[in-house]
Amino acid sequence: MTENTEQIGVTTTGGSGTYDGKPHGATVSVSTLPTGYSLETAASSASATNVTAAAVTATCDTLVIRNAEGDDVTSKLNIQKIDGTIIIIPAELTVTTPDASMVYNGTPLTKDGTISGFVNQETATFTTTGSQRAVGSSPNTYSLNWNGSADPANYTINETIG
Repeated sequence: MTENTEQIGVTTTGGSGTYDGKPHGATVSVSTLPTGYSLETAASSASATNVTAAAVTATCDTLVIRNAEGDDVTSKLNIQKIDGTIIIIPAELTVTTPDASMVYNGTPLTKDGTISGFVNQETATFTTTGSQRAVGSSPNTYSLNWNGSADPANYTINETIG
């Protein structure tokens, strides 16, 4: 049995943001209700913290509309729900391995690099691995071991290699 046939729009809005290690949720808005009706609750439990392959669907999963008598009549109304999405974009790590030079003396030339951009006190093990033993030049190299608290899916790497 339908209590009221006027269409009520319920829109869930997520959004997008760069990974910061914190959960991101959604908001719910409800169009104007028919006279005599009141909105008690409209909420979405959708949440995303990490980068995912697909957007997280955000729906209104808690909705209570009451009539003038105070009865919950949500299931008896003509409700059109519009879902949203939550998208987490990878944060950018910056890896820099500097240029280095020296006069040949038979010992390997190495130069430490830097990594920056981790969020939420996350870490990974970063080691500059480049080494030049003979006369000439070669690009510096590095290794990044994700054995720390960081998830590689939450980051993109911007490199400046010396």
